Amino acid sequence: MAEEFTADRQEAATVSRDLKSIRAALDGANVGALDAKTGSDKVDEAVRTFFAESSDNRERMDQLLERAAGLLDALVEGTGTLDGSLADSLTTRSA
Repeated sequence: MAEEFTADRQEAATVSRDLKSIRAALDGANVGALDAKTGSDKVDEAVRTFFAESSDNRERMDQLLERAAGLLDALVEGTGTLDGSLADSLTTRSA
């Protein structure tokens, strides 16, 4: 049955780190967009309006990225603990 479930812990940790980086980048972008200076009042206003009207989507995306990163972190930790426990239980020790 073990062959039916595999997890690359290193890859899961890498993806989790990437998702956290995306969250940080998106969070940083929110601040800059409100101070848009394109040289056109019309474009600046359009950018501010877009950000104001898309805040629900950004918040939802942030929540989903946080949840996905958390699940991957739990996968890495859980599989590490399980692997260690299995290894300890299968190790034969001579007295």
